[in-house]
Amino acid sequence: MYVKKNSCKNGRILLTLTHGYRENGKLKQKNIETLGYLDDLEKIYDDPIAHFRVIAKQKTAEMAVASEPIHLDLNPTTPIGQLEVGLKNLGYVVFEKLYHELGIQTFFARHENRLKIDFNLNAVFRLLVYSRLLDPGSKKKAYDNQSQFFETMAPSLEAVYRSLDYYDRFNLDLQRWLNERVKKQYGRNHDFAYYDVTNYYFEIDEEDELRRRGPSKEHRPNPIIQMGLLLDSRGLPLAYHLFPGNQSEKRSLNPLLNRLKEDYGLGRLVVVADKGLNCGDNIACQLAQGNGYIYSQSIRGADQEFKQFVLDPAGYQPNGEHSKVKSRVYPKEIRFTDAQGKKQKIRVDQKQVVFYSQDYADKARYERNRTVAKARRYLRSPSNLNLALAYSAASYIKGVQYDKNGEIIETKSALYLDEAKIREEEQFDGYYAIVTSELDKTDAEIIEAYHGLWKIEESFKISKSDLRTRPIYVSLEAHIEAHFLTCFVALLLSRILELRMNNAQTGRSFSAVELLESLRRYTCSHVSENIYSFHYTDDVIQQIDKVFGINLDKRFRKRGDIRKLIASMKK
Repeated sequence: MYVKKNSCKNGRILLTLTHGYRENGKLKQKNIETLGYLDDLEKIYDDPIAHFRVIAKQKTAEMAVASEPIHLDLNPTTPIGQLEVGLKNLGYVVFEKLYHELGIQTFFARHENRLKIDFNLNAVFRLLVYSRLLDPGSKKKAYDNQSQFFETMAPSLEAVYRSLDYYDRFNLDLQRWLNERVKKQYGRNHDFAYYDVTNYYFEIDEEDELRRRGPSKEHRPNPIIQMGLLLDSRGLPLAYHLFPGNQSEKRSLNPLLNRLKEDYGLGRLVVVADKGLNCGDNIACQLAQGNGYIYSQSIRGADQEFKQFVLDPAGYQPNGEHSKVKSRVYPKEIRFTDAQGKKQKIRVDQKQVVFYSQDYADKARYERNRTVAKARRYLRSPSNLNLALAYSAASYIKGVQYDKNGEIIETKSALYLDEAKIREEEQFDGYYAIVTSELDKTDAEIIEAYHGLWKIEESFKISKSDLRTRPIYVSLEAHIEAHFLTCFVALLLSRILELRMNNAQTGRSFSAVELLESLRRYTCSHVSENIYSFHYTDDVIQQIDKVFGINLDKRFRKRGDIRKLIASMKK
């Protein structure tokens, strides 16, 4: 608020109390009160301008008081500005707080000192991470839509793409930094570490060094890349790495563990993984490093001795109303490849836990009966057999032939149902097995640890569905690596938020997905002058407000108040 001298056509000076404010990046003015002509006021006051400047200062202070009512002058003839943004998101302030608690801005500040660049790596990184969390899409979309936030983070689209090269360069350093900060802020629980692999396909035809054809989770023929992800016991992301799509996932674990042993200074880890990682090389390497393992074990693919142990009723103990469990410590011969590439054998003591559940048996029988029914239908119309069936019904049909690419080829040989395979599978319905190096842990502890793999399965689901890691709109290898780094940090922030909320004893539990959904809806729109109206709240927003103490319950907020809130999250 200030005293404005207005020149009139009659030559006189008119004094007004005027409110100056910024709207859509432009300075604007609004007359609040007409004080009178200067020559008339001089008859009343020795110095009218000084007198009303004191009043203007007082009114400015009154306007700054949060409890002061906001008076809006809504003119229906006011046009929409060209730079007007329909909705702005303020949900990102929560991630702003977590981001700065991890000191990511400090990491980039230290690395930028050595670079000659005309843009801020941290600001662009914040834009890419917050956009991934709240409005996932391409890098161009993140740049074009950055006005949804209350800050300009990227000066140009070129700066966004140039930044990706540096993020790739600092990838491993940032992962190591994040691990140290998470350990300091929240502690790291390494009792168990969960590891799994997923892949991401690219809608391209030609392969390159990273994007190669391999077994696709979506059963697509496109080139893929694979990502191995490691979580700590509480489900917080620990590290990740990318590797070519044609590489076996079995070979992905040890290089990652070797890097973490050196970079993170980790002690003993017990790695929990699915049967896809259960191989002699992984077991031998983990034991050699002093680590442990808990893997699921394929029963149908095991040797005859193990199958007999599973089916032998002796030794099973009740484990609830419709389940049972038994275990043994067994001298297992492990075959592995040594450092010279030669095959070697060692004998290790391995605890083998077998679990039976009637629910699992019923589910397996139901799913197989559906697949067998489909196989019978295709036997009546063999011409309809296609590649998609190779992963389901075709596996129960004898006589199907495939070319080198896995495509089903026409054959003149007779096709018939594989009854022997069906009977073989039926006898193992409801059983699953776990093998481990942890001989002193009880069966219940081993089963509970293995069941924790749902954490990494959920993380992959969040990454693919909610953070929309793909489609991937960049093609250079360095840019692909940078893309996954921003996705990894976004996943870490969402998991930390989930952890913080569930540790706050609010009386309810929260999932990362519902937290993201509510924060995406916490938006506002510009009303008048520097005033914004907020449209959404729910129980999740209210609980976040209580846990973080950031006052998200206001219906109207001034731009200055919003900027102060954002600034407070960076401390």
